[in-house]
Amino acid sequence: MNTVQLERALKEMPLDALITEIPEIQNFIEHLLKSNQEMREFDPFSTDLEFIQAIKENAELIIRKERQVDITLQVIRERIGEAAWREMGSNVREFRERHAQDLKAEEKLQLIERKEQEAEEGLFL
Repeated sequence: MNTVQLERALKEMPLDALITEIPEIQNFIEHLLKSNQEMREFDPFSTDLEFIQAIKENAELIIRKERQVDITLQVIRERIGEAAWREMGSNVREFRERHAQDLKAEEKLQLIERKEQEAEEGLFL
């Protein structure tokens, strides 16, 4: 779902569902972070190609879900108001601070992957 479709869906969502959207996304992100951590612990030398691919896919999904949180916050501000936006924003900041190290690691992984992909696409033999 692209950002325009997501924003439209959030604007049409019942308010009680909209309020629970961010905690649900954060719960999902926590599971992805834990899964990546467990796979890295199980394969510390990154020798299992399936784990490498799964970690990469999870990292991509985490970044998309973080963007979804930001869009949801914006819609909460528009639909419910500043007070709700501040409260939810505070919760989002706490979540991101609590998981800052893990989130940074996933973002760094994505950046490295993109650079490697760009380098591969630029190679001509």
